[in-house]
Amino acid sequence: MKRNSLFAAIVAASLGFSATVLAADVSGVTVYATQKEMKSRSAGDLSNFGKTFDITLKNTTDKSVDLKDFCLKGYSSDGKEFPVDRVAARLMSEKLKPLGKVRGLVIFSAADDSVFSINQVKITDTCK
Repeated sequence: MKRNSLFAAIVAASLGFSATVLAADVSGVTVYATQKEMKSRSAGDLSNFGKTFDITLKNTTDKSVDLKDFCLKGYSSDGKEFPVDRVAARLMSEKLKPLGKVRGLVIFSAADDSVFSINQVKITDTCK
């Protein structure tokens, strides 16, 4: 019985290690983000706030990067995370050539004005 438990623990640990090893590497992609607009919209009791950035993704490596494996997220200085509401298709659907770059607009939105506090945009493979 102890032997089976030990075997199960080793298998579980190796599966966790494998998942970590297979994670996509974004260390060679630099994100340049320039704030463009801050907007609000109201309709009756409903409100929506948005912040738009002009994004450039630059591949600093000599290997292609498949952008389909990644997503962009916005962060405020207090660590709050904001998912993308809309993104230019070319930013997340192309293969980024070695030392290449791609540019497009990204919009973050929220039901309150907390989205206005975004001051950094990052690329990640943790998209859910």
